Amino acid sequence: MKYKIDEWVLYCPLPDVQTFKDERIPAVILDILDNDLFYDYKIYIDGSGKIKKVREHQLFPNPDPTY
Repeated sequence: MKYKIDEWVLYCPLPDVQTFKDERIPAVILDILDNDLFYDYKIYIDGSGKIKKVREHQLFPNPDPTY
């Protein structure tokens, strides 16, 4: 896995859609889902308070060290 628990990342719900590929939201990795066949991580989305299961291709490194 590329990311670690408690690491801040940027989440993009639809990275393969041209219109939405630059829409990125700060999130933190809560869990690595090793036993899940579809999802890779469980994340907390900053600002919305939502917890989601996501795939690795939806996450990007966070260049802002304040998060």
